[in-house]
Amino acid sequence: MIGANHFIDPLDQSTFHLYPWFYTTQGSLKLFKDLFSPELNNKRDVIVYLPPSYLENTLKIHENILIMHDGNNLFDPATAFMGNAWMIQNTINPLIYQGKIEEVVVIGAYNTDDRMNEYTYSYDPSEKFGGKGDLYLDWIEKELLPFAGQNLRINYNNRKKLGILGSSLGGLISCYAGWTRPTVYGKVGCMSSSFWWNDQDFQNKILPAHSLKNLSPRPIFYMDSGTEGGEASCAQFTMEIEDYMVKTNNYVMGKDVQTFIDRGASHNEYYWGKRFYLPIQFLYPTQANTLTDQQQNDVFLS
Repeated sequence: MIGANHFIDPLDQSTFHLYPWFYTTQGSLKLFKDLFSPELNNKRDVIVYLPPSYLENTLKIHENILIMHDGNNLFDPATAFMGNAWMIQNTINPLIYQGKIEEVVVIGAYNTDDRMNEYTYSYDPSEKFGGKGDLYLDWIEKELLPFAGQNLRINYNNRKKLGILGSSLGGLISCYAGWTRPTVYGKVGCMSSSFWWNDQDFQNKILPAHSLKNLSPRPIFYMDSGTEGGEASCAQFTMEIEDYMVKTNNYVMGKDVQTFIDRGASHNEYYWGKRFYLPIQFLYPTQANTLTDQQQNDVFLS
């Protein structure tokens, strides 16, 4: 069998669920054209990465769902900004094949001409735009996820396995979503996030206004930054936010919050794609390591 295709039932530790597949080592892509957003009154394409077993084992309902912004930049240089795609399929495929992460369905919503408003939750007087972020997040919850549930073999209602991830302003709106909608998202990835936005509004207002200290379970957060080309301040803000989460909300470094500073990295798709292996492994680790040797033998011999 390929990959991490079994897991323990959390309600019954003696029960193992297996969804084996044997031949397919590459995921596939499915494009949905012109999805309409009534909240934002516009249309966008949505591209979905389906993991290797999706087309082979048709009994499996996939619950690991990762919403990603800037979907046009994720898989294809032909649609990516300046022709530079993250190429995350080249990261996810071998990690799944090697059993280092669980299978995950990635739903990549393309950006629109209104990207800078949609990825910001408040108006920034110095930039003279922003503030549609909550409408955009409402669209994800009310329209995009239900649409995906109707057209794909997924269950998006398992909050612990639903993630959201982006970079730059996409990182900002992801952290905002995780911190203000913690009962919706269980996994949050914020890469090179624009924490400078609106005079550091996220740090100064959003974090103290929404305590996650007593929430259980609460979202886990991955945050990172480069150090070049304007990234130095982002690196500083990222570490300050991690420190705040640890000191005021009892987050544990390496367990439910993880940060990484990519020395020499700039603010662009090349570097985000290059280090994408870090957030995807932190957010969707395999359960295989939770099994004893005897338990693994019992599973594979059954």
